[in-house]
Amino acid sequence: MSIRRFLILLVCLSFIIAGCDVLTWKPAPTYIPEEHIPTLIEMTAQALVDQGLVTPPTPDPAAITPSPTFTETPTITPTPEDTATPKLDVIMGTPEPLTLPDPLPQAEIHIINPGRLSRVISPFKLHVYLALPKSEQDENSTIMISLYGDNGQILEREVISGEDEESGNAHLVTDFNFDIPGEAETARLEVSAVDPYNRISSLDSTDVILLSDGTPEIKSIMDLYASLIIQQPIPSTLIQGDVLIVQGVTRFAPNDELLVELIDRNGNQIGSALVSVAEDDLGNGFRPFSGEIPYQVSSSSWIRVQVIARDGKFSGIQHLVSVEVLVSP
Repeated sequence: MSIRRFLILLVCLSFIIAGCDVLTWKPAPTYIPEEHIPTLIEMTAQALVDQGLVTPPTPDPAAITPSPTFTETPTITPTPEDTATPKLDVIMGTPEPLTLPDPLPQAEIHIINPGRLSRVISPFKLHVYLALPKSEQDENSTIMISLYGDNGQILEREVISGEDEESGNAHLVTDFNFDIPGEAETARLEVSAVDPYNRISSLDSTDVILLSDGTPEIKSIMDLYASLIIQQPIPSTLIQGDVLIVQGVTRFAPNDELLVELIDRNGNQIGSALVSVAEDDLGNGFRPFSGEIPYQVSSSSWIRVQVIARDGKFSGIQHLVSVEVLVSP
């Protein structure tokens, strides 16, 4: 029923209640102007409502203002698996058999000149090939050149800021000086990359013979391939749990083992272990290594996974490679 019809009905009802006697003669009514009729009807209807004689119908909101149409979203009842909190875990098990990467990657740092067991006099020409990962280049890693004597003492060190180097693969060529007290001395020449958190990210070394005088003899290198390769973990990935699996291949394995250290950005060691190198020859002198490194962190932390070939001579390190990953409890 429309509001207008309802109001007209109320007026009629009011006349009945008032006891209008249609059979009794009364003076002719005074006619109400037509334009005032709607107002009169509304006033009469409101009076009846105020007296509680009638109850007006509840208007339909849809008849007044159209409401937007909503599509009800179906309710999905979760299963026990849905309500469980997702958790990313490291799956422990037997590591997959390792194979030699094809093609072999280039070394991040490779000393081209002088080669192993070269005889050099001061100054000698140092030629290093750098192929650091793009992330290391963006962070402007520092290049450090160190010369260790046979007693483990540093004979000479030079630091080159990464900002001085062009981005991308580069050749570092420089004259390197040294001074020894005797006529000859064996030494280890190291070239390493140090990240902004003072952690070594990559290191290559070569053993040389230092001469105070005489005729130099420069040995050639084998190739520019990496001698130590990490295949797991993958850089910039999240690892959750309390154990990290490390796998890779190496051409250097003093005592058939490698040292793995986990270093956070504050310089703290959060884990370390020795991993065994298998006897299997995968080709080109490479052998596989694999191990599990326990660690503990209280919150998510970026750590550098360093794999180190140690021989206990000179500086103690032959080669070092690393990747940075995010670990979480």
